[in-house]
Amino acid sequence: MKKTLKLLTISGIACMMAFLTSCEKKYYVAPPPPDPTVPVSYEMDMQPFFDAKCIDCHNGGGVPLDLTSPGSYENLLDPSKDYIDIDTPENSSLYTKIIPGGSMESFATQVDRDMTLLWIEQGAKDN
Repeated sequence: MKKTLKLLTISGIACMMAFLTSCEKKYYVAPPPPDPTVPVSYEMDMQPFFDAKCIDCHNGGGVPLDLTSPGSYENLLDPSKDYIDIDTPENSSLYTKIIPGGSMESFATQVDRDMTLLWIEQGAKDN
């Protein structure tokens, strides 16, 4: 009886693990900390960050600032908004929203924050 119970328990755990690992989820692998001597690419660095962490809400629906591609760059640089401040990058609302204490803090890692600030400091280029 003990052998049967043990076998059922092991089988149940194995089935549960197989079930849980079969779920699909969108994963975002944060890049390594940015090297300030290397340009941050909007297409290769910033847009993947937005795709993985922001566009579930910022997708052209009811939440302001559509970050979906194409068009996210133009939306960020809209002169009537303060999303990007090249003169004082740390005051850019894109950045202040993701730093500790910001309303979107939980959606960004420290690497994401560093990358965003560096991108703005480098001139917020569409590269």
